[in-house]
Amino acid sequence: MAFVLIGTDYREVPLEDLDLLSQARESIETALVSNNSQTSISGAVILSTCNRFEIYLDCDDFETASKHAIATIAEQANLAPEYCGQIFKAVSDSTAAQHLFSVTSGLESMVIGEEEIAGQVKRAFTSSQQSGHASTGLVQAFQKAAEVAKKITTETGLGSAGRSTITVALDYLEQRHGSHAGKQALLIGTGAHARVVVAALKRSGFDEISVFSPSGRAQDFALSRGLVSIDREGLQAAIADADLLVSCSGNAGDLLTKDALAPARSNSEAELMVVDVSLSRDVSPEVESLPGVDLVNLEVIKRHAPVEHGDAILAAQSLVNAGVDAFEREKLERNLGPFVTAIRGKIALWIDEEVDRILKRDGVEAAEAARATLTASTNQMLHEPITKAKSLAATGDEEDYRKALLALFGDYSV
Repeated sequence: MAFVLIGTDYREVPLEDLDLLSQARESIETALVSNNSQTSISGAVILSTCNRFEIYLDCDDFETASKHAIATIAEQANLAPEYCGQIFKAVSDSTAAQHLFSVTSGLESMVIGEEEIAGQVKRAFTSSQQSGHASTGLVQAFQKAAEVAKKITTETGLGSAGRSTITVALDYLEQRHGSHAGKQALLIGTGAHARVVVAALKRSGFDEISVFSPSGRAQDFALSRGLVSIDREGLQAAIADADLLVSCSGNAGDLLTKDALAPARSNSEAELMVVDVSLSRDVSPEVESLPGVDLVNLEVIKRHAPVEHGDAILAAQSLVNAGVDAFEREKLERNLGPFVTAIRGKIALWIDEEVDRILKRDGVEAAEAARATLTASTNQMLHEPITKAKSLAATGDEEDYRKALLALFGDYSV
């Protein structure tokens, strides 16, 4: 089986196209695994964030699966096949594993070491599991990715500072407008990203945080986090009182257009900082033309993302490489399991035949003694060649292992 990545990110495509891909995520995943008899795809996990759109596949044939995946992406996202062929890269096995481990650890993010991505990877994998699309091979890959990411955070400190797109935006605005201490913030949206935003706002010193949800979930979200819930009738007043507006809903509709915000700003002379961290762009760019409004969106965040300390990155990359080596070694050893099982099964049958012969000739006591002796002898006999075979597998030379089995024990059709 091949472990395959088909992916693109913010460095290759406009954020608008990442949004189109994100909207088609569920239909793409379903289409990929629905006809697996022809495409050899046995599992799929799709990671869709504001930075990237990536598909991880477990399949028999790399070429067939990657071509099918790119064609499916184009069809479901209504993008030109030629365009998708240009923006998506397809890699397999150790290269795909290295990328997944790097992504999960925050090494490929717009903000190096950001804290959000590990959770996003976990949610993507969990979603695939719940849909029945996560094969055993994908389970092993994503578990290893989480293990490597945790080790990097522990041993290098990368990601432990709580960096994310929202913290970069807040740092940038603090440089422009001064300390956030004592100021009021209004959050639009209560989705998965909202939790990270609230934590960042509290760390930055905002005195009061209010929340509005276009889908009507603000009260429950606010109650569990000590926030102020805002309903639709109170939204304009909340905008007028806010020093900072953060939108991460992905479905704000026409709530945050220039015309919608203008009445709330008409009687306010204070500056309003606006942060839009939604991939689908909740806030209209025209909002920035309103008096006193300073808009920061993902494009601005990308330009001002800090460069992480080089030593920490090098240490993290080293741990990723070690993780990939371990993952490949473990995969090879698992692939050799059927060979070992077949050999032991063949020898067990031979022991049974020999014990039956002794039982008929010499009785139960002699047969039991013979079984114990033969079992101990064959286990001892198998120990060295199996250990040697696993050693060969660890170096990636699986073919030598197969040849060694054939030479030692004959062809058991394993």
